[in-house]
Amino acid sequence: MGWTGYHATHYKPNGTIDRKAELDYELFTQWAGRENAHELLKSTMVGSTYYAAARSQSGNVYGLVVLTSVDSKEYFNFNYKDMSEDMGPCEDNCPVSILNLLSPTDNEYAMDWRRRCRKRAEFAKLPVGTRIRITYRGNPMELVRHGPKFQFKRPFWYNPERNTYLPANRIPTDYEVIA
Repeated sequence: MGWTGYHATHYKPNGTIDRKAELDYELFTQWAGRENAHELLKSTMVGSTYYAAARSQSGNVYGLVVLTSVDSKEYFNFNYKDMSEDMGPCEDNCPVSILNLLSPTDNEYAMDWRRRCRKRAEFAKLPVGTRIRITYRGNPMELVRHGPKFQFKRPFWYNPERNTYLPANRIPTDYEVIA
């Protein structure tokens, strides 16, 4: 329910905490060979969120989402909050390569999470020039995927009507492609 915090033991050569290595060890490696241990099939970090496919003792492969936080000023400098897919996590940027490893499920929360993740992955592949319609904070608006320009190193979503942009992670998954 809450967050778990401890002093990190895995660091990158530049001195920052290696979040992926921390969680691979904390959640899987240290438990390998023990009763009820789950096997890690694949894991990755997307921003500060860890996504993994894990196999339970029964052979079921499930999705795992872990939020992470680091604080270099404190002794307990690494914190995480883990959730399985059947808890319906809000974070939905899980790569398709991990989703493809998961066992079929009839859990509504897990199915919704998988659908949102696949929709988010499709969204990332929309080409420059694509127009979409969304409702953002109760207001309908149209956005255009614009190529890298100005301060943006990657394509971004632009609202020509208001001359503003909207970060991709703020765009809801119920968008509608117009053109």
